[in-house]
Amino acid sequence: MKILYAIPHGNRDAPVDITLGVHFNTGMGKKRILTLLISIAVSAILIWFLLTKIEFKDFMQTFSRIYIPGLLAFMIIALIGATLRAWRYKLLLLPHHSSWRDVFLVTFIRNLFVDLFPARIGSLSYVYVLNKSLKYSFESASSSFVVAFVLDFLTLSPFLAFAILAVGLGKTSISNGTLLAISFAFFLLVFLVFWKVAKIARIAIKVYQWLLHVIKQDKKKWAEVSVHKFLLTIDELNKIKKRRIGWPLFVLSLGIRLAKYSALFFLLYALLRSHGFSLENLSFSKTILGITGAELTSALPIKGIGGFGTWESAWALTLMLMGFEKRIAILSSGVHLITNLFEYVLGIGCILFLTLFHSQKKRNTTG
Repeated sequence: MKILYAIPHGNRDAPVDITLGVHFNTGMGKKRILTLLISIAVSAILIWFLLTKIEFKDFMQTFSRIYIPGLLAFMIIALIGATLRAWRYKLLLLPHHSSWRDVFLVTFIRNLFVDLFPARIGSLSYVYVLNKSLKYSFESASSSFVVAFVLDFLTLSPFLAFAILAVGLGKTSISNGTLLAISFAFFLLVFLVFWKVAKIARIAIKVYQWLLHVIKQDKKKWAEVSVHKFLLTIDELNKIKKRRIGWPLFVLSLGIRLAKYSALFFLLYALLRSHGFSLENLSFSKTILGITGAELTSALPIKGIGGFGTWESAWALTLMLMGFEKRIAILSSGVHLITNLFEYVLGIGCILFLTLFHSQKKRNTTG
């Protein structure tokens, strides 16, 4: 793989693009094609398997009878969550000026790509859009991304622990003391990463430099540029820590996760209302556990395209383990299709806006 690079002159905050052009050799191209084909096959096989366990007519009727007020509640709460995420980005990017337009654009585009690739690497689109399209410095974009990424994991454990306690220890096959202990240990681990993120980043850059030396790439220009930019990112991480905004960031992150779970809870209600479910007999806590189980699939090296198939299978399995009827558990996994369509529409709209904006700006410059 050959990486072309561009080094800015003069302005430290000017954008840098160390991946202007990426050329894959034939072997790498074949590997990418194979991965894509496997992902398509995984989606097709798992979705087919799930559909064989229910009546397809039942599936279509569930969607056609979706409860519109519940669907609107989902959309409103999801937009509130996006606003909180944008607010957090805006806070993290200080003292660099960032407009609400910029942070909303990058938030919706990030939401579009986050589940398209394994291990949530699609969230890196946040760094690319800020740096390449919106002309923010690489270190500002990457440092704010790192902190936001860690905070998203930090807020997982409190909600998971609440859900386990609310459902009741020992009442289901997955709600038990071991899971609660793992949740607490995970919180402590992520909190340590959040607290010492700059020091951990310095260790990571030393390992990166050692690897570059081992493979005899440390003298290459692209390697020197990448090390330099990562060191600037660490400097930005230290600046964020010195601003002492940990608690506001944590509270915003809790709000983001609460909005996510609440939006999906209302969407689940909108889907299952035609099957006799009400807000009273749907469990918010079980919804949290279902989402957590489904999102664990994002860590898989190979998953379905856009998470389709793997997400639905994990969701249905988690709900069945908590006592849901198999048919209802599978039908309710349709929330993934709706949330993805909602995020795709917003994300693609933002990409089109950026494209038109840059085209207009280029015409005005050349004109």
